[in-house]
Amino acid sequence: MKKLSIKNRVIISLLAGALGCTATFANSKARAEDGQFSLSSGFDPRPGEYATNNTSDLLSIPKVGKYETGPWVFKLTVPDLGISGTGNVVPEFERIRPGSSANNTQYGFGNNTVAAATYNIYSGSVSTFGIGLTGKVKLGMADKLKGLGIGQNDYAAQADAYQSFDKFTALGSLGYKFPGNPAGISSDPVIYGSFGGIYQLNNQMSGGVDISLAQSPSAATTEQQRHLTAYVSHMINKSLKARGYVLKGFTNGSPDTGLGAQVYYGF
Repeated sequence: MKKLSIKNRVIISLLAGALGCTATFANSKARAEDGQFSLSSGFDPRPGEYATNNTSDLLSIPKVGKYETGPWVFKLTVPDLGISGTGNVVPEFERIRPGSSANNTQYGFGNNTVAAATYNIYSGSVSTFGIGLTGKVKLGMADKLKGLGIGQNDYAAQADAYQSFDKFTALGSLGYKFPGNPAGISSDPVIYGSFGGIYQLNNQMSGGVDISLAQSPSAATTEQQRHLTAYVSHMINKSLKARGYVLKGFTNGSPDTGLGAQVYYGF
């Protein structure tokens, strides 16, 4: 049987994932009390040098299933990952093996699946303020021989908070991750976080900015990550939402740029 090209695999994955996606913000709390299931998909390209001397193109196609019930949110993210470039770039560590002078392209379905559970804490009768506590497990399912991952699990604990001021909502998060330990590399726990805000432009549209920061899991092979994301969301109807974004990195360990989109559908 003829092997599918990376381009065809990406198209098939996008079509499969675009069957649905999630619109879950603070104002969906009432619907979540009765239980709400949602799906989402999109494309997330992030080219960059990633602490190497060569540029690599990373493309992630995440497919996300989310279920909300009461204060609980359960989420499963199954990303398909493609890496193309002249070096062996691994997302968790940016670079853990020497580069190659030849162009190397790898693609894998269902790499680095992440399972997460969140408990939301609200104060007051109106949800203008909220805190969410999340536990995450990244399953080391990626093919480490292809350079798509390290083949080991990561564990993380994270706290997210928001505060609404009329049409503007301030957002912040802080997490602590225990990365896997690949052979030959000593990794350390990582502190990561983000801060930003969303402004409600009208009943259907909102725009926001997010700044993300993360320590390096291994000072010997990688660098810290810092990047800014600006995005616009459009609520097409009560169940369907689209989101587009641009990204700019500020460190050698971050992607140089990014331009992506997502589609959300709630049942």
